[in-house]
Amino acid sequence: MARRLLFAVPLALPVAFATAFAQTADPGKAVTAVRADYALTNVRIVTAPGKVIERGTVLTRDGRIAAVGATVQIPAGVTQMDLSGHTVYAGLIDAATSIGLPSPSRPLPAMTAAGAAPAAGRGGGGGGGRGVPLGRGSAPPPPVVLPEVEADAEAADMFAPTDDQLKAFRAGGVTTVGLVFDGGLFPGRVGSALTGTRGGSPLALRAASGQVVAFGTKRGGAYPGTGIGAVAFIRQAFLDAQYEARLDKAFKAGTPGARPSNDPFSRALVPAATSEMSSWFVASTERQIVRVAEIAKELGLKTPVVVGSQEGWRVIANLKSTGATAVVSLQWPSPDSITGRAFLAVGSGKSGTAPATTAADTAEVRANAAALTKAGVPVAFASYGGESGNTFRDRIRLTIAAGMSPDDALRAATVTPAAVLGISAAVGTIEVGKLANFVIVTGNDLFAATNPIKHVFIEGRIY
Repeated sequence: MARRLLFAVPLALPVAFATAFAQTADPGKAVTAVRADYALTNVRIVTAPGKVIERGTVLTRDGRIAAVGATVQIPAGVTQMDLSGHTVYAGLIDAATSIGLPSPSRPLPAMTAAGAAPAAGRGGGGGGGRGVPLGRGSAPPPPVVLPEVEADAEAADMFAPTDDQLKAFRAGGVTTVGLVFDGGLFPGRVGSALTGTRGGSPLALRAASGQVVAFGTKRGGAYPGTGIGAVAFIRQAFLDAQYEARLDKAFKAGTPGARPSNDPFSRALVPAATSEMSSWFVASTERQIVRVAEIAKELGLKTPVVVGSQEGWRVIANLKSTGATAVVSLQWPSPDSITGRAFLAVGSGKSGTAPATTAADTAEVRANAAALTKAGVPVAFASYGGESGNTFRDRIRLTIAAGMSPDDALRAATVTPAAVLGISAAVGTIEVGKLANFVIVTGNDLFAATNPIKHVFIEGRIY
């Protein structure tokens, strides 16, 4: 799949231009994937959380924002949309999804009829790969890399959603997604993509936003095959990569005897191990998040990202101590599954069942993001662990009802995910030079159940 990377764009574009379009669009009429240059007029504009132009115009050109303000000169030939009674926001960003990505537990490549032979594999001494037996005089085949430790696999290259999956994202106002593998140990690198298409292909934005780290296992009973083994494996893999980086530096400096091993797995982890690239740890429970903090402190990993963070409110101090960003999944766990819940039933000599779940228990789980934000932990919203993106806006609404302010919720769905994915130059706010990614609702509240989404723009195309 071809990858299209973002480059810096000028923050001021000429306003006077013409296109082949000279019509006024009806905001109530559905239009699908039309590319034109638009003037969205008489519209309330939320350029960023807390920043509002009560009545103004947004002008687009070639898929980017050319002008925005209360008074904008509209050139001839632009498609004008009178959006009185509507509000335009920057398109929402789902900071982490595995939808459209292959599973790290996917089957390995088919073997030949001759049968299987041991292979070195990759990632901490092998022990899980499979190979092809050699005939006399034949060259050795390349080792089969286990997907669960394919550290340099790029999610942006492997993103292959269905049309229905992309439509579901757009139905929730999501115009950009962060791509995070689900499972494995070091299954690859975080990427990002738009939820629109061009020529039938999804639009990748950026590769190598971060390194995915998960507390999974290897297949076939190979090490690590347990949770505690996964912790040791992750720790050792980072230590080996840091040693590889020191060897490489010494070798380039001409230090006698210094020679990097050039192990592909360790080499792939060097950027994350040296904090040149952020590490995205998949961790939702209290114990997992504590382990992330311990690993990050021991190895000096700066500003880790914690994907899931569903029990983040229970370990706020650990998140803050490492400068972590919490990518909070809005796929809330059952209150009965929260750490410590079983203790209510069997702890201190008790026996029986835990107390029945109450509305307060449910509210506590849903107030996770609000508690983290109040404590000063950066929060980005995600659908990670969910099957569809069309409920994204609905779940944000419930998060607001649980105590998060609308501005903080908007920031967690736009500005913060853009920053943590490294794509702030392109998306997250309505500013000149950024991609024309918008969500337009009736009324003045993006998250109100009574305000339907009227239009979604992705890179200047209307859906």
